[in-house]
Amino acid sequence: LGTGLGIFYSNGTLPNVGYEYILLNRLLGWGTIIASAVAAMILLRLRRQRRVSQVALEDTASLLQVASTVGGLGGWRVKLPEMESYWSAEVFKILGRPHGTVPDIDTIIGWYAEKYQADVRDKFKKCVFDGHPFDTEIQVIHPDGTPHWVRLVGEAVWNDQGEIEAAQGAVQDIDKHKAVQREIESSREEWQLLAESVPMIVWTTNSLGRMSYVNQFAAGYMGSNARQLIQEGWWQYVHPDDKPNAKAIWKNALMTVQPFLAEFRVLRHDGTWRWHLARAVRVDASQGAQWYGTAMDIQDFKEAQETGSQLASRLVETMESVADAIFVLDHDWIFTYMNRQCETVLERKREELLSRCIWDEFPQARDSKFQLEYERCVKEHATVRFDAEYVPLKKHFEVSAYPHQGGVIVYFRDVTTQKRLAEQLQQAQRIDALGKLTGGVAHDFNNLLTVILGNAEILAEQFAPSTQEQALTQMISAAAQRGAEMTQRLLTFASKQSLEPQVLELNTLVKDMSPLLRRSLGQQIWVETIYCDGLWPTLVDPGQLEMALLNLAINARDAMPNGGRLLIETSNTVLDEDYAAQHMDLQAGPYVMLAVSDTGQGISKENLARVFEPFFTTKEQGKGTGLGLPTVYGFVKQSRGHVAIYSEINQGTTVKIYLPRCLENDRYTPASAVHEVRHDGQGRLVLLVEDDAQVRQISRRQLETLGYAVIEAENSQQALHQLVCEPDIALLFTDVVMPGGMSGSELAHQARTLRPDLPVLFASGYTGHAMVHHGGLGAGALLLPKPYLRSQLADKLVQAFKSAATIDLDSSLP
Repeated sequence: LGTGLGIFYSNGTLPNVGYEYILLNRLLGWGTIIASAVAAMILLRLRRQRRVSQVALEDTASLLQVASTVGGLGGWRVKLPEMESYWSAEVFKILGRPHGTVPDIDTIIGWYAEKYQADVRDKFKKCVFDGHPFDTEIQVIHPDGTPHWVRLVGEAVWNDQGEIEAAQGAVQDIDKHKAVQREIESSREEWQLLAESVPMIVWTTNSLGRMSYVNQFAAGYMGSNARQLIQEGWWQYVHPDDKPNAKAIWKNALMTVQPFLAEFRVLRHDGTWRWHLARAVRVDASQGAQWYGTAMDIQDFKEAQETGSQLASRLVETMESVADAIFVLDHDWIFTYMNRQCETVLERKREELLSRCIWDEFPQARDSKFQLEYERCVKEHATVRFDAEYVPLKKHFEVSAYPHQGGVIVYFRDVTTQKRLAEQLQQAQRIDALGKLTGGVAHDFNNLLTVILGNAEILAEQFAPSTQEQALTQMISAAAQRGAEMTQRLLTFASKQSLEPQVLELNTLVKDMSPLLRRSLGQQIWVETIYCDGLWPTLVDPGQLEMALLNLAINARDAMPNGGRLLIETSNTVLDEDYAAQHMDLQAGPYVMLAVSDTGQGISKENLARVFEPFFTTKEQGKGTGLGLPTVYGFVKQSRGHVAIYSEINQGTTVKIYLPRCLENDRYTPASAVHEVRHDGQGRLVLLVEDDAQVRQISRRQLETLGYAVIEAENSQQALHQLVCEPDIALLFTDVVMPGGMSGSELAHQARTLRPDLPVLFASGYTGHAMVHHGGLGAGALLLPKPYLRSQLADKLVQAFKSAATIDLDSSLP
């Protein structure tokens, strides 16, 4: 290379050498250089490739060794004709022999289980002499005597002359595979035994939905045989109406690999169609995916379900129609069921309460007798019965609570009216007993007073006038006369006095008594009278009625020590069945009413229940006999009438006397034709505000009967909220005296602030003019006195809508 380069770079001035020779010499030298370089590069590349191939071969050999070890696979070779054997290390391990010299063929064959030896020898000979390959699974016996499954594979090796020069193959350890296979076969057998033993259709299909197995029960059920069902399928036994839906579900299951679940009718061998529930799931296995399914006869269940559904419907219908309220609570005290009566009794919609906790919706019942008894019912798993009052609703309930698996079932009824009637009965019995007692005492006193007065009169004739003895005799006579007046009152209370009833017009009696009342009450008491035009006549003892009116006026005067107003008014009224049902010994029908109202101190609820008892008084000692109201009560009852008293502390008192209308010599329109109820509601929305739940319930019923839509509120705060939330409210119908700090009149003023043209109708146990005097209502306000008939309510509502814009709630009497 160096010589060549030297020649190439010489100046070319060699002697006796031509220029062409020099150029050729130089070119040949350069070619030699290039060729040498290329040869060197090729040699380097070949050496590098050899190293890479060697590494790859070593890696491959290593991987093959790993695969051989992990896969339990060994290689063998037998050279012919020497019959010399060569084994890989893994063969020794698989056959359970120590690594070393390979024994002869006969010895090796003797290691296999005896029943396989002849077959192995035959296959090996055919491979060696005839070139037939073989692949077989046999058991080899390890030195410790334990059998192991192996797979033995062999083939002939041919030389270029077409002669067999060797046999070679592999040995694979398949003992674990065989164990798994045995488990699979055992499981398949057990599954098939189970499938054949259950009384339902059992079937399998491949991943394409082609049936591969069906049990004998299915064949017998459908009147066919298993082979025919496998070949033809059993869709032909599915009801035509159910087949499209069932096939669609099955197709979707095949596509989405989701479980198959469907209900359809299957034709039984006796020709009847019976409902079945079919289920199937896909199981992926080495042999391919399989669907395993069942179809269970649910006809009896369907029929039982239908019967149960019908019974449940009847039970619900029964529970919805019973008079008792029923609700069900779960263990978390959540309402899970309420019947229709619950809505009426609890004054709440079912939609508001279901899935809600009872203690959250009725917080005042928490820690009350209701909660204690319900918890006792659940804890003791026993029926409990109790009665209790729920104050917010002003109702008294009789309750029966029954435990059940899910919680507690509560039956309850509103016994407020019954309890009130029971209290009235108790009071009536007490008053009756007192009446009998006082009547008997009065009778004996009258006998005694007769003796005293008679003897006093005889003594008076024996003494001269102006003597001390005459004065003492007159004192005896005066005291006896006062005693006679008291016994007369006692007889009046006991309804045992002699009455002299006459057909009387109350307007005339009140007018005649007005001067006397004004003189008796004094100048501090403003007396006003309101007379009803066309007042019905009544049959009553005028003297006793005058005494009753005087007693009421005196009681009113005593309740107004600093002066006040007394209103006396008359009117025609009809007490309906609803009102009569709430009061004992009261007949529904037409009555003439005499009402006496004052603006005095009022009477507490505790004392209000006792005002008709004799000798009971709220006055200071020595200022009252306690016989005023009892004598009024006795006289009215004896006259077949009714007395009602309304009073609130610092709101005054109204006493209403109802006397039966006298139909004899009746010059007026009969009660049945007095009024025809008009249904003018036209769906207009009325906001009903009433704190008494029973009155609210009756009023709602009357309003709805008249064609009005109704929303309720039990106090002024709720009413204002409803006014803000419900723009369709067409009229406010409110009680006047309500708890909570805001009266009906104040509610009306605030409502008119929100809705200046809103019609307002008031209701009260006081008379209309009495409410004006109490300072609560303006003179122009419309008021419906309680109790009222539906016809009276209809009239007032029509009047309220017509005069809404002209009524001034702020005006009042001077």
